[in-house]
Amino acid sequence: MTVAAPTGPGLPRRHRRSLFWRVFLHGLLLIALVSLAVGVVAGAFQEDHWREVGRVTRYVTAHVAGMERDPALLQRELARVREAFGVEATVYGKEGGEPIASSAAPPLPPILSPGATEPRGLPVRRGAGRALPLPDGGQVVFVFAGHPPFSGRAPLVLAAVLCVIALASVPLARSIAAPVEQLTRAAGALGAGDLSTRARVRARGEVGELARAFDDMAERLEALVRGEKELLANVSHEVRTPLARMRVALELAAEGDQERARRFLGEIGADLDALDRLVEDVLSTARLDLAASGSAQVRREPVDLAAVLSDAARRFAERWPGRTLELERGGPLPGVSGDAALLLRLLENLLDNAAKYSAPDAPVALLARGQAGAAVLEVRDRGIGIAPEDLPRLFTPFFRTDRSRTRGTGGVGLGLALARRIARAHGGDVEVESAVERGTTFRVRIPGI
Repeated sequence: MTVAAPTGPGLPRRHRRSLFWRVFLHGLLLIALVSLAVGVVAGAFQEDHWREVGRVTRYVTAHVAGMERDPALLQRELARVREAFGVEATVYGKEGGEPIASSAAPPLPPILSPGATEPRGLPVRRGAGRALPLPDGGQVVFVFAGHPPFSGRAPLVLAAVLCVIALASVPLARSIAAPVEQLTRAAGALGAGDLSTRARVRARGEVGELARAFDDMAERLEALVRGEKELLANVSHEVRTPLARMRVALELAAEGDQERARRFLGEIGADLDALDRLVEDVLSTARLDLAASGSAQVRREPVDLAAVLSDAARRFAERWPGRTLELERGGPLPGVSGDAALLLRLLENLLDNAAKYSAPDAPVALLARGQAGAAVLEVRDRGIGIAPEDLPRLFTPFFRTDRSRTRGTGGVGLGLALARRIARAHGGDVEVESAVERGTTFRVRIPGI
């Protein structure tokens, strides 16, 4: 079933792109917040740094004050200050002009105008230089050898880093958004009726697991819908023939041909039995599916397997008159817990399958034995066998092999699927061994109590 989505195979472009832009813009917002935090911290560090600069420059100014009359002593002191604090300085006298002493080469240019007094707060700053006045009217000009933290180039560096991060975030955001967008498109197509759609996302982590779970769900949903269609087609086919015979019988009865009508009525009785089994198989399958999903439970009570085997042999003789059933019991059977009616249906389905696909004169064997605390039931035939390529799908609902179809055996393909469901509902399973033209063996293992 494929229904075209009203918006095409995918979602509208604005929806496909919205996730990418949300991821990308969210990353940019985080970058902006980090930048703001870095700026606040940088401002705090810079303020502390220049306070320290002010303390150092005031200390050096007070220490060299009064040494203007001894340039040699002043020169040695400036050299010591450079070694101790990493500060280069030049001292000017009150008349300005040439410097008295300098630890910088060439000397630093004066900053303060003649007659300037000491400013409040931090020293006067021009570019990278600092200056403080001397008591006699001169000035000391300072330059710190190292760059202060978060200097004037820091905003440019930070802006460049942010641009690089923003560009690098594009493939990251794309890698996050693309699988989700692909999964969203697949979900939209599935919801619009295209059951063949698959996400096919090759991502790792939780998104990849989600995509694989979606594909598995879509595959099961497609199989379910296909099975329903096959069930409807097969049931319709099985019902058509009995209805046609009933119509013919009624017409013959109305015309007064009682002998022919009586012959048709006999065939109708067999058809009604087949329809009854068909309805019972469908209902039993639905009941076991509910039990597997937890919506219902299989009845649990002690089961007499010997009685179940006897009932199965009796019904086989009634359904297949003239056929030989070899019943063998290998010692005492362990007790099992479950639904006796379902276990009987399991054996009936396996025996009917053996009778349908083997020659009328070929015997069918039913064997039962205890093994390792479990009951093992086997149904063997010497029929046409099953091709190796058909064995994996043998227990699939509504599956029938091509060889079985050529024999005109009828049925909708629920018998073996129902048998496996019954076995698994009782904690066991069904295995099959088969060879073409040599026969088939179905082996059922039911845990004992």
